[in-house]
Amino acid sequence: MVAIRSVSVLAALAAALLVQGLSPSFEHVVDRGSNIFSELDAQLSPNASIILPADPLFQTAGARWQAYSRPTYSAVVEVAVEEDVQKTVRFANKYSIPFLAVDGAHGFISTLGRMQNGIAISFSKMKGITVSRNGKFADLNPGLTNGDIVRTLWAQNKYTVTGNCMCTGIMGIMLGGGHGYLQGLYGLAADQILEARVVLADGSCVTASPESNPDLFWALRGAGHNFGIVTGLKYKVYESLSLWTEIQMIFKGDKVEEFFEVANNLTQEENHPAKLIHWSNHIRRPDIDPDNAILNTYFIYQGTPTELEKYVAPFRALGPVGETRTTAISYPDLFPLNRANETNLETCGKGLYRHLFPVGLKRYNPAAQRKIYNLFNNLTATYPSIAFTSTFVMEGYSTQAVTSVPDESTAFPFREDNILQSPVWGYTDPSLSAEIIAVSKEMRRILVDASGSNKLHAYVNYAFGDETLPEMYGHEPWRVKKLKQLKKKYDPNGRFNFYAPII
Repeated sequence: MVAIRSVSVLAALAAALLVQGLSPSFEHVVDRGSNIFSELDAQLSPNASIILPADPLFQTAGARWQAYSRPTYSAVVEVAVEEDVQKTVRFANKYSIPFLAVDGAHGFISTLGRMQNGIAISFSKMKGITVSRNGKFADLNPGLTNGDIVRTLWAQNKYTVTGNCMCTGIMGIMLGGGHGYLQGLYGLAADQILEARVVLADGSCVTASPESNPDLFWALRGAGHNFGIVTGLKYKVYESLSLWTEIQMIFKGDKVEEFFEVANNLTQEENHPAKLIHWSNHIRRPDIDPDNAILNTYFIYQGTPTELEKYVAPFRALGPVGETRTTAISYPDLFPLNRANETNLETCGKGLYRHLFPVGLKRYNPAAQRKIYNLFNNLTATYPSIAFTSTFVMEGYSTQAVTSVPDESTAFPFREDNILQSPVWGYTDPSLSAEIIAVSKEMRRILVDASGSNKLHAYVNYAFGDETLPEMYGHEPWRVKKLKQLKKKYDPNGRFNFYAPII
């Protein structure tokens, strides 16, 4: 049994609920005639803890990376073992309290705001990682971030597919598919899963694998937020290969059309080696152009500068205003080099209002890219306060190993897309939300209209929350139909309906 971190659990719960105007839920608690969180406390393992709003630690424990449409908590339960998760879910079901599993940062989607006055099931105390004796997989605990995994494996001369930002939790990334630096060689994060332990909506725990609950195993890899809480993975790992080279070039805005004409040569799989990631973004750099946004592009390559040169040369011919080269980079050092480590406030700092509106594509439309640049340029000029915490990203990925996985074998629907574009807004003034969202929707419309298909491919891990089910989970009718059937089987009461819900 653990000590609850509050003088009065019931008083703290009541205060949290009344602030939100939800007194009927409080009356339900009073009618029970007991301190309900003390009831849960008695069931948890010795290393678990319950943090309530009256505790000074609550603000930190319940802090969200995303301030827009955020969930609110009446308690944070820091679980220590799988059984703690099961008992917390059963307790929440008993008292009709919503719950949400949390691990690292990120989580853009606005549907999370539907979870109010619930229980945050925090995995901050479950961060173990053990590499198997044969060195081919690792057992991962649910609290691990990308940074935890990258550093631990690298110390053992290994690496694996993770997301691109060190502060994000591996479980959430994997559940939505999971793009990353290594996907051209090994596939998506979801493709690395050999087996998962999953706590279901009723508090039971099952194994999902090709042999055990294969339908759940299928759904977890691409739509997994809807089906359970993953408490552990057997996850493929690999011997680390050569070091990396990164070349960054900077172009002024007058080069946009020419740049994307050249970039289209790299969108063809035969021209885009598995070891190369090509990212670009629009950002504000007054030291380079005091009046307009610039176009920044990165060539991130697992190999030598000599090998990379033939892919870079056509861009250099366009006349960049700046170029830097970094060589012999270790895999862990890629993240801070690209401002994606835990100490970078733009990518990992908590409390900003943030939005993404993702569009998956196969090629760039230069005329559409000009319109995108102009919209970004104009909005960041109008509101200087957002200029240095916002960008527009164009993530160009290798897809060889991604497309080698049969399309129907997982719930992830968009394996052919090798470009992922989105604005990434960060701001502190909520009065700007309506205009920023309106501009973002216009950007999304422009890209979809120019794609030739008129069908939005929205990467669910970046989704805003207004996308349709086919736009997030696939336009083939069988995909959404199958997901709805599995939702009825594994979560008939909609307990996991807060992240891109299948309803």
